[in-house]
Amino acid sequence: MQHPLYIILLNACQTLPERGGIATYTHELADHLGAMGHSVTVLTYPAEGSPLAPPQNYRVERFKSFDMSELVKRGWSRRYLFTRLPPKILAMARDTSRVLRGLPGGRERCVLWAITWWPEALAAHLVSRFRKVPYVITAHGSDANLSPSARRHFLYKKILNDSARVFAVSGHTAECLVRCEVSAERLRVVHNGVRPEEFEMDAASGTLLEQTRGQFNLDGKFVLLTIARLFPRKGHLVVLDALAGLKERIPELHYVVVGKGSMREPLEQRVRELSLQGMVTFTGEVSDQERTSLLHACDVFVMPNRDIVGPNGVFATEGFGIVFLEASACAKPVIAGRAGGAPEVVVDGRTGFLVDPENPKELMERILQLFSDRELALRLGLAGKQRVEEEFTWEGLSAKYVDEMNAFLPVPQVRNLGNQK
Repeated sequence: MQHPLYIILLNACQTLPERGGIATYTHELADHLGAMGHSVTVLTYPAEGSPLAPPQNYRVERFKSFDMSELVKRGWSRRYLFTRLPPKILAMARDTSRVLRGLPGGRERCVLWAITWWPEALAAHLVSRFRKVPYVITAHGSDANLSPSARRHFLYKKILNDSARVFAVSGHTAECLVRCEVSAERLRVVHNGVRPEEFEMDAASGTLLEQTRGQFNLDGKFVLLTIARLFPRKGHLVVLDALAGLKERIPELHYVVVGKGSMREPLEQRVRELSLQGMVTFTGEVSDQERTSLLHACDVFVMPNRDIVGPNGVFATEGFGIVFLEASACAKPVIAGRAGGAPEVVVDGRTGFLVDPENPKELMERILQLFSDRELALRLGLAGKQRVEEEFTWEGLSAKYVDEMNAFLPVPQVRNLGNQK
């Protein structure tokens, strides 16, 4: 590689050793860009514990200025926004600027990268303005899931429109941002990815798979699986309604729900109302190894996600749905909602099915179809696995990011010293 990049990733919301989509995204992005030969530094908050595997291809620097936990606990009040947040943003900008000054060489190949628009991009904007270094932002979907007043705020539009690029994780997310008056010329769609090799079966994972099937009593069952936070837009209630209509036709049907969230109690209540006790297992949080084992143990991965507009105008949507990729990487057929970014991940009729997330009957029909036609289920799962390996690896996606940054960064001038005397 002739012209390396100097990339500073700003992450104040979720990082390793914590678990979650943003933490995984940050690690995979930094690790793969570093493996390509670029210099990558992640700026984030102090965290207890350490990642399972220390980063090999990037540096991590932790600053108290990036710790937003106390402010988040106090709520997003106006008093917070105008009194407590600005000093934190200034401190984040100060620490970012110090790291920037310590980079070797000039800054013509340096990029600040805000993992989310709020609050990291505010600090990146300040440093960019005073240090003349471009910044980019990743939009995961929540960036457009704001109240109408927040989306209209001049600061929101200025921060995003002053960036060199806004990387949307799906075309759906990009469309939402355009409706929020984010400049389309700034937007680039680069999907999320997975490491397919992490989902391959070997002797050790095969043993764990058998243990998992025994632990959750899945032997002889036709297993549906959802891995998601227990939030309304994930569609768990629709799956339960579909189960109620199928329990006589598929007696061996079993539904495993992985995750935690505000819907746990309402979901358990719905199970009792529909007399589904014994057919549904709530596991809560599980380890990464158990998560992969459950993906291999299931027959169908199902998450009929839907879009929800709240009473305050907040638009809740599935920006992408990386868990669909993980299920496909395990060669499982996927049923997703015809909403959000899911149609970009699940190809209807090829890697799984898209259903109306408000229609339990349609979901019932697709589950019954996959139960009755195991060859179809196998074919859909294998097609999904092939698509993940061809289109959604972090290696390929990281290369797209690099191409986009090279498009706005200058190429270093090489001095010709041959004629000097």
